[in-house]
Amino acid sequence: MYIRVMIQPDDVIEAEEVIEGSPAAADQATVMLSLEELINNHIDSIDNLRHEIKESREMFEDSFNNNPTYHELTEQVKEIVKKKNQARSQITKQPSVAQLNQKIKDLRFDLNENQKTLSDLLQDYKEQTNATQIETRSGQIMEIVSLLKLVRKNTKYNP
Repeated sequence: MYIRVMIQPDDVIEAEEVIEGSPAAADQATVMLSLEELINNHIDSIDNLRHEIKESREMFEDSFNNNPTYHELTEQVKEIVKKKNQARSQITKQPSVAQLNQKIKDLRFDLNENQKTLSDLLQDYKEQTNATQIETRSGQIMEIVSLLKLVRKNTKYNP
């Protein structure tokens, strides 16, 4: 079985069933092929836009880097930042400040872990109840939102 799919400009999709068989299965296959084609078109479009943004950003930055006044001021800022970082490093070495810094890191880790757990619990809640909202103890209605994104497969660890 095969289905001929033609995608016209502006994402207009034309499909034609070419063999005998279940029309419902052919329609579903057509929809899947069309959806995959649209996804791939958008991936290509995003990649092209990223490339164009990168080139434009490089030209923009070159405008500043080629200006002698800007370059001189940038060097002065680097020296000041270096001195500031040295002072910050000395202050951070004080035991009470180092202890506070570690406490902040621990709290951020705990926050991140709690957010991951909440996400998993909300996913379970949504799957079991088909609800998209939940009421908090304070009576506030919160909406459950799923975030999906596409990332490149890392073939280094999963060949």
